[in-house]
Amino acid sequence: MIKNILVAIGDTDYEKNAFEYAGQLAVLLGTHLSCVFFQDSSHGGNADVAATVLRRTEAECALYDFLDYHVEAVAGNPRQMICEVARSADLVVVGLPEDVRKRRLKLIQNQIDDVLQHITRPIIVVHEQCTLLRKILAVHHGDIYSDHALGLVAEIGELTKAGVVGLALSSTQPEATQIKQQMEAYLKYYDVQTEFLTARGFTVANILENADESDCDLIALSASHHGRLYELVFQSTTQTVVKLANRAVLVTR
Repeated sequence: MIKNILVAIGDTDYEKNAFEYAGQLAVLLGTHLSCVFFQDSSHGGNADVAATVLRRTEAECALYDFLDYHVEAVAGNPRQMICEVARSADLVVVGLPEDVRKRRLKLIQNQIDDVLQHITRPIIVVHEQCTLLRKILAVHHGDIYSDHALGLVAEIGELTKAGVVGLALSSTQPEATQIKQQMEAYLKYYDVQTEFLTARGFTVANILENADESDCDLIALSASHHGRLYELVFQSTTQTVVKLANRAVLVTR
């Protein structure tokens, strides 16, 4: 069960958007919201910036009805400290600068890649124009890691009343159909509205196109389990979806 959501706050537009997304989600799920400002050289190490962000976040949290929250600053490199602090949370929310998505194929290794490779908790990456939360695309390609993603989607969908679109992906149509049937069998015990799709290939295009055609607000899929050297050279499907999607992406281990 989700009891504590951690959100990385700050003074940029994408960090403000991540806070808004996390705040609304915490209210819908009835969870605690941990708002953490990671203060490092990217913010100039400036105590005034930290104080301003904390005051603004406190004021905005107070506007939510029935929200249990706390606000704090943590010193250190966000690439490392987000993963460290996340161990006390059930779900993490971070923002992604819009220029990362606009680079399209010029995808370079950056902070979000480091976080995705090292974080041990589920994480939602929020783009600046993301909305909350009517329909979730649950991507499954037949492994236990996809099972973890589906389980979290079922919980979030039931609590938020969001619909779930199950997308079964495999190299052959019979295997994709079998995965779809397994998803149907799992989700029938949850109070969620469902529909199911199949496609051949665990590809970025299949995931993004189906999310767009089904009008989903959130894409949920498992993290890559390639080694770090592989991912320094090649972008994994999951990393590329995170960067190119024009909607929020939930990544689980």
